[in-house]
Amino acid sequence: MKRPIAEREQIVSAFVKREIGKDTAAQLLGCTKKTFRTYVTAYLACGVSGLVDHRRSNRRKLTATQIEAMVHLKQTEEWRSPRNIRDHLSLPVHARTVWNILVHRGLTRTNLKRVKAIIRFEAEHPNDLWQTDIMGKITFSHLGDLYLIATLDDHSRFVPAGRWFKTQGKMNVFSVWYQSLSSCGIPTKMLQDEGSQYKARARFGLADYQWYAKCLGIELIWAPTAQCKGKIERFWKFVQRDFVPGILNVKTIDEVNGAWRVWLAWYNYKFKSPYFDNETHAARYRTSKRRLSRVELETLLTIEERRKVTRESTISLYGKHYYVPPGYIGCRIWVRIKGEKLFMIANGRVFWKTRLRL
Repeated sequence: MKRPIAEREQIVSAFVKREIGKDTAAQLLGCTKKTFRTYVTAYLACGVSGLVDHRRSNRRKLTATQIEAMVHLKQTEEWRSPRNIRDHLSLPVHARTVWNILVHRGLTRTNLKRVKAIIRFEAEHPNDLWQTDIMGKITFSHLGDLYLIATLDDHSRFVPAGRWFKTQGKMNVFSVWYQSLSSCGIPTKMLQDEGSQYKARARFGLADYQWYAKCLGIELIWAPTAQCKGKIERFWKFVQRDFVPGILNVKTIDEVNGAWRVWLAWYNYKFKSPYFDNETHAARYRTSKRRLSRVELETLLTIEERRKVTRESTISLYGKHYYVPPGYIGCRIWVRIKGEKLFMIANGRVFWKTRLRL
């Protein structure tokens, strides 16, 4: 608390005359020794006028009239925000000050009527629309970053397939897509974002995902923002809250996917959704009538790439290296991918096959 000028002068003068010490003087003035030294310097230079405190607070007070005007405006026009009230009344304070006063008066918890109503969309029938996406990376203690790729039925929130991967490449997207189509049939439409795994970056041509969707007769709908994929985004939040915390310390990706299959079965067949009046997702879902056999899907969704065999007798495919039997070093061979099977072809015949590493 500031001392009167006369009291300050008396204490500082006593210190200058060496009647009291610095510690005692600072204690009597209720300030630090550094502040007291400032007082002494100013007193020796300017006398009593040097002890006058010229500091001014930046905080400005509102008059009772201004506060009442502010409260009245909020009561009559509830839609106004603290910033809007401050600007409308030309108040010389921060919007936070207005907000604090409104909180004190209990005028902030007001449910406002929307100018534009929210329009919620839901597909009318199962398999009318699927959503697919890649969840942002989750960092595990022993595995590093992993990504979850999944598909979700818009009508029932049933998840046909999903899997955790170390990368978010095109082949991982295809793997989940293939699992979904082979287990639940072919949807009418699919909603996804404009990532390079789904949509071509160039002005002309199609990405593999687009080309195969066209072959299957699936209409693709592009989501420009995450809000457009609201259902699968909410599913990601549920996964992060309900599943992820329990498996953060596992040591292999196989353990993650094993626990994920168990959890996904519970989510689809046992979890009773409050949104559906405690009905399971499986109860609202039916597999698509448009179905292809596994052989037909593998044939239709065949991907072929050409690769050169290195001096180490390996090829590189989507960030993974695969061994090639001796005799093909320096040669260019065709690689055919069917589902999760990898075939190596030279001179028109398959000479090696292995499992695709995802």
